[in-house]
Amino acid sequence: MAGKGMSLKLGGYALQVAAALGFVFGATLLPVQAQHKPIEMILTDELATSHWSTKIIDNYAKTIQERTGGRIVPKVFHAGTLYKDQDAVGALGSGAVHMVWPVAVRLETIARETGVISLPFAITDEMMMKPGAPEALGKFLSSYVEDKGIRVMGLARTADLFFLFRDDFVESIDDMEGKKIRVTGGRVLQQLMREFGASPISMSAAEMAPAMVQGAIDGIFTSSGGWEIVGLSAAPKATSVPGLSLVTYAVLVDDKWLKNLPEDLRKIVEDTTMELIQNNWPTAMEHDKETLQRLIKAGGEYREVSAEAREAFRAAAMEANAEWTEDNSEVWAKFQETIKPFASK
Repeated sequence: MAGKGMSLKLGGYALQVAAALGFVFGATLLPVQAQHKPIEMILTDELATSHWSTKIIDNYAKTIQERTGGRIVPKVFHAGTLYKDQDAVGALGSGAVHMVWPVAVRLETIARETGVISLPFAITDEMMMKPGAPEALGKFLSSYVEDKGIRVMGLARTADLFFLFRDDFVESIDDMEGKKIRVTGGRVLQQLMREFGASPISMSAAEMAPAMVQGAIDGIFTSSGGWEIVGLSAAPKATSVPGLSLVTYAVLVDDKWLKNLPEDLRKIVEDTTMELIQNNWPTAMEHDKETLQRLIKAGGEYREVSAEAREAFRAAAMEANAEWTEDNSEVWAKFQETIKPFASK
């Protein structure tokens, strides 16, 4: 009986030891297991789901999930369904959103220095097609927002901007006098419209067509994708001032979130994003051209201003540039140094 009792006691002790060891090993293993729990990556933009850029973002998200073997699970929210761009930029660092694709002018509200990228004639397709240019400008912009926990991975092209009106083409800069023109926002574009004699109006893309039809605005400064959103019934006539404004997306990421990823996952996100940015420019140019041609084929009327009229617009634009560069001379000098390797020779 004594042996049996001893056996029971040992058995009980063994169970206690086993339980204790199980707890220790279990506690030790939990962090390892937690590392394999899928990491959510929230991406948001204001792009209409019909815009060609949304397909690029969707493919990017799919590639991230595939390359990480499902360890990162991206969730994409288009058309401002989660956040408007400005709110999304403000939410970076909160954990609620990890990557945002706003029009670059949105950065001006958190760092006025970034407005340099929106200056008329500041960047060109020729310059941005050169290897390293989109990343170099991303790094340049990051220097002004990194204290807010934001990294600019690079710039992605969206489109050339032009003017939309219901009844008339723009023949000269005088045609802009007193007109209420919708712009995407930002101090630079607003000042540009004032130099043209127009009144800038900021509103979301979804509001453009109703505002045009109701007469709340006279015209819209937008892209071929924006024209597609507005529709030909609201704005059948488009006028371009070649080279005036090339609008870009700033690809923004929550820098803390990115740095806290396991090293292999961080590298996948960084490399995949760089691939997208490096390949984006020619692809975006082609999509922009295709969209414009499709609208013209559907009945839209598109013209470019004369060379004489373009020079008048350019002179007014340079006035807007001069005012900005005088107030931000150090930023302008740094910008010029950044783009120097990619400028035409």
